Amino acid sequence: MSVADRAETGGDTCQAGYHAQIKAENRARIIRAARDLFLARGYDKTSLAQIAREASVSTGTLFKRYPSKAALFAAVTSEQWQLDVQYAEPPKPGDPRYGLDHIGRDYACLVSRPGTAALCRLIITELPQMPELADIVGTGFAIDRGPFFDRLRDYLDAEAQAGTLDFRSADGQTQPASAVAEQFLGMICGQLLWPQLVRTDFVPPDPTDTTIVDEAVALMLTRYRTGS
Repeated sequence: MSVADRAETGGDTCQAGYHAQIKAENRARIIRAARDLFLARGYDKTSLAQIAREASVSTGTLFKRYPSKAALFAAVTSEQWQLDVQYAEPPKPGDPRYGLDHIGRDYACLVSRPGTAALCRLIITELPQMPELADIVGTGFAIDRGPFFDRLRDYLDAEAQAGTLDFRSADGQTQPASAVAEQFLGMICGQLLWPQLVRTDFVPPDPTDTTIVDEAVALMLTRYRTGS
């Protein structure tokens, strides 16, 4: 058993800080190896034993943390959608232009991360043959939004409660914040991510280009800002 595996299994010769560091390093190597192999070989043709070998950990260490390939794939996709720490909390309500712009730019960077389009394409390709992936798509990896969606929905709810936004449809019915969140993310995702899934020659815009987010924010404010 390697030093890393002994630390992962809680060997009593390891100090607590070192033990935590080794566990974190093992996890990072496992996630990186799994992501690379899934994208290179496909979900079905990648085994946990191959991932353990690529990550330089024992199969026991890998199984202890991820008891199934579906669980590991869920961890890979969840990692792809994680926000940076400084963006974990939504903006405070009161200035919807600032809030939507802030969230929109974060989202543009997320969907433009290397590997996001490839992971989405992998799911679309293999989902019909791999029913265990359906739960991942439904709960851990909504292809066009990920866990980011909850942050935006909660922010929109707060703006509506503050009276700065009013989510009425064209026929006067009140829409839930979740429906409006779908609209906003769809305007950004439709230009940055989805074309990559159907066109191999598509070159996505630079996510730091403000045009796409600026247009999405302007449309949202025109449609839903109170008094507009």
